[in-house]
Amino acid sequence: MSDDANSICRDLDELVAKRANWDSFWDQIAYRVLPSQLGFTVQTEEGMRREERAFDTTPIVANERFAAFISEGATPRDQIWHGLEPEDEDLADDQESKMFLERLNKALFARRYRPEANFVSQRQECYLVLGAFGNYSMFIDEDVGRGVRYRAIPMREVFWAENHQGVIDVQYRKYALTARQALLQFKDRCPPQVREDAEKRPMALHEFIHCVRPNDELRSGRRDYRGMPWASYHVYPRQKSVFSRGGFWTWPFANGRFMKGVGETYARSPAVAAFPSILTVNEQKKTVLRAGQKAVDPPVLLTEDGILDGFNLRSGALNYGALTEQGTELVKAFNSGARVDIGVELMELEQKAINDAFMVSLFQILAEKPDMTATEVLARLEEKAQLLSPTTGRLEAEDLGPMIAREIDLYSRSSEGAWVLEEMPEQLRERGGAYKIVYRSPLARARRAAEALAITRTMEIAGTAAAVDPRAALVIDVEESVRTIADIHGMPSKLLRSREQVEALMRQRQQMQALAAVAEAAPGVARGAKDLAQAEQIRQSIAA
Repeated sequence: MSDDANSICRDLDELVAKRANWDSFWDQIAYRVLPSQLGFTVQTEEGMRREERAFDTTPIVANERFAAFISEGATPRDQIWHGLEPEDEDLADDQESKMFLERLNKALFARRYRPEANFVSQRQECYLVLGAFGNYSMFIDEDVGRGVRYRAIPMREVFWAENHQGVIDVQYRKYALTARQALLQFKDRCPPQVREDAEKRPMALHEFIHCVRPNDELRSGRRDYRGMPWASYHVYPRQKSVFSRGGFWTWPFANGRFMKGVGETYARSPAVAAFPSILTVNEQKKTVLRAGQKAVDPPVLLTEDGILDGFNLRSGALNYGALTEQGTELVKAFNSGARVDIGVELMELEQKAINDAFMVSLFQILAEKPDMTATEVLARLEEKAQLLSPTTGRLEAEDLGPMIAREIDLYSRSSEGAWVLEEMPEQLRERGGAYKIVYRSPLARARRAAEALAITRTMEIAGTAAAVDPRAALVIDVEESVRTIADIHGMPSKLLRSREQVEALMRQRQQMQALAAVAEAAPGVARGAKDLAQAEQIRQSIAA
């Protein structure tokens, strides 16, 4: 245990030193973009002012809009923003497997959005941190007996390392708890010194380290922490001791990185891209404020003769001796000739650059022209798809995918989710229960806008061509095209008829058309039969 504690403390110290440049940079950003997250290199206290460097609020508002859009675009709380499907293509049309995974997916959403799970508020906090620093971390844990629990971890406490494939597989959290909080969390596992303080000085702060890394002592078949793929250590650095050892069956963190540079472990954010403009607009704001104050309340120019020593600048005040006998003013306002309007224009240029960096202009794509046709909307989304893809692609790979895998693991091991293993269809069980995640969020659909636009335009062209050559109408599978467009636009599947229902309706329509044709032909058939009968009677009478 002591060897583990020493190696953990040593490795963490190296990661802290390696991140020093980022910490300094992030504090500068925090002052101007997200003051609530200040504290990477600056010692903060509760209630202290943190906004004194933010003269212009454009970066703060832009980051809030960025977070709101990512939240509604990637994980909207009022939509089913992902689904589960069999990974094996042979089961793509297997109704039993699809219904099983759909039921599991609904159970995940029900647990995730329980009020006590705290998912929505923690997600929003993560997205704010993503816009400011480009990185965030959320811990997904099980609150025994109550379900899954989510917690956004402040980036100033998080340090991570990548494996040879660029995947985060080691994560440290360096944090402080009061003695009382530590006793509540760790109970009888608490270090003796912390337990002693909990009785005498419950508000005394103690530092702790939580380390999660691959289990180097993995023993297959074990059901305790020795058989878990991920080892978990809680270290008390004051005594260099591991006071709690455990593990996880699945990676317990959902980490997000915005735009990672080559050779860097941490990503860069919209705030990093806009930082020159953020600094500039803050300085411009101070200059414009000073110039505006001089224009509204200018300095006063007085004579030297001392007559005006008691000059009163209050509204309605009487100042004797301020005019000569000829009416010449002895007091004048100083006009510096400053062009406040030019300063405002320069600020607007920097504010636009900030909004572009946070993609605010991109998010307003539909708000600008709410009367756009469906084709115009698809064309605009296609134009912006290249900007959306890096954001959503990395978010799904490093954050949402591991999070969903973690949720499924926790749910299947709970008493509430025991049915998952019991009711899994045999054909799915034979394939190891392998599933794939299908994202259906607005951002995921936006990536498919080009596909929907191609289908729409092709159908329009085919309709025109069919007037010249009827074979053009037979080229496109219209039913499959409509289903694909409905899927891209996120139409609820319950509102779409199944293929079996469509076939039944087509047979019913054909039967009705056949009956209508028979009914339409019936009068003519009756007249023909009557004429035949009369002709037969005449023939028989002649023959007689």
